[in-house]
Amino acid sequence: MNMNAKITWDSSFETGIPEIDAQHRHLVEIINTLSDDIGHATKNALAATIVQLKEYAQYHFRTEEGIMEQSGYKELEEHRDEHERFVDQILLFDLDIILATEGLAWDMLYFLRGWLTNHILQVDKKFSASIQA
Repeated sequence: MNMNAKITWDSSFETGIPEIDAQHRHLVEIINTLSDDIGHATKNALAATIVQLKEYAQYHFRTEEGIMEQSGYKELEEHRDEHERFVDQILLFDLDIILATEGLAWDMLYFLRGWLTNHILQVDKKFSASIQA
């Protein structure tokens, strides 16, 4: 996969939960902006992206976990643990910004693309399938 190619949203990303899908689309927009910045990312641009990711994590995870609680999702704790790992990684990026710029942009892009592929396409789909069954 070309790491700085834009991600094109398609139906494979959809969970069938409109509010969650809209939030996931926003994450794709953040990732695509970061991808555009590769090669000329400034510390200010990376700091702004980190702020966006912190805000995203706060409202998205609250929304998703709320739906899971309401539906009695059995794997809520495991899912919550994944969310905590995402937040921990974003906090590490926040610390790294003091030390690096270009390497940090690539690290962030690599992590976020992996999150999109592994978490949304697998873990979130498993959850959405369980509440729609």
